[in-house]
Amino acid sequence: MLPQKLYYLTLHLKPRITSMRPSLKPSLNPLISLTKSLAVATVALASIAPNLHARSAFASENNLTVAEQYLFAAANEARANQGLSPLRLDPVLTEASALHAREMANHAAISHQFDGEPELATRGANAGAHFSLISENVGEAPSSVIIHDLWMHSPSHLANLLDPNVDSIGIAIVTRDNQLYAVEDFASTVKILTLNQQERTVAGVIAQSGMRVAEATEDARQTCTMSTGYAGSRQPWFIMRYTAASLNAIPSQLKSRLTSGKYHQAVVGACPATRKSSFTAYNIAVLLYP
Repeated sequence: MLPQKLYYLTLHLKPRITSMRPSLKPSLNPLISLTKSLAVATVALASIAPNLHARSAFASENNLTVAEQYLFAAANEARANQGLSPLRLDPVLTEASALHAREMANHAAISHQFDGEPELATRGANAGAHFSLISENVGEAPSSVIIHDLWMHSPSHLANLLDPNVDSIGIAIVTRDNQLYAVEDFASTVKILTLNQQERTVAGVIAQSGMRVAEATEDARQTCTMSTGYAGSRQPWFIMRYTAASLNAIPSQLKSRLTSGKYHQAVVGACPATRKSSFTAYNIAVLLYP
C-alpha cells in the first residue's frame, strides 16, 4: 500500500511545512504553531555548526548547497542525539527531491503532489531508487534553519526524521522570491542482489538452524514463480513462498518447520518480482524435503 498524504493546518501563510508518513505508521494530525523566533533559529544553527563543518567537504562533493548541507547535518545531529544511526545521503533520492522542490518553487506552494506530477513513491522509483519504505518532509521559509526548527517541533515531521526504519535521505532546496522550498525524502533502501546472492543469503540464515541446505536449482527458482504447486519431479514436503525487503530474517512459520524434526534438507529459490510496483522486495521460495 502506498503512503497516505496528510496535510496539516497552519496558522499563517508563510512559513509552511507538511509531511507525508508511510501508511503503515500511525496517522498524526497536529496543529502546527508557527511562532518560532529567529533567536531560536540562531541557537539551533550555532549548536549544529561543528557537525555542519565536519560534513561540509563530503556534502560539497555531492553538490549540496550550504542550506542543503545544513539540513543534512541537522537531520543526523537530531538522530545522533536519540542514539539512532546516521542517514546516508542518497544521490538518487536527492535527484527525486530536487525535481519536487522545483515543482513547489514553480507553484510558489508546498504540496506532496501537484497536478500532473507522480506521487512520492513513483517519483523515487522513477529516479532509480530501490526502497521498501519512503516518506517525505516539505517546507517553505526564508532559511533552512527555520524550516528544520519547524520540522523538529512538529510530531509528524520529527517522526520522519527519527524513524529508525529509514537509512537514507535525499535533500533539495530551490529558492524563489527569497523563500526556500525544501524537500527531504527518507527511505529504507533495498540492495539490488542477483538471484544467486539472494539464495546464498537466505541459505545462510536457514543453515543457522542446523538444517542442511542444498544448492539452488532451476526447479526451485521456477517454483518461486508459481503461486501453487512445484516444478520438477522431486516433490517437496513443504513449500514456503514469501516476499521480503530484508533477507536477514525468515518467516516465523518457516522457522517452526525447520525445528520440527520432520525435514532434513532445504533448497532455496529466488525469482524476480512479477508485479510492477514502486516498492522493491525479494521473492523467495524455500522447499523442504525429508
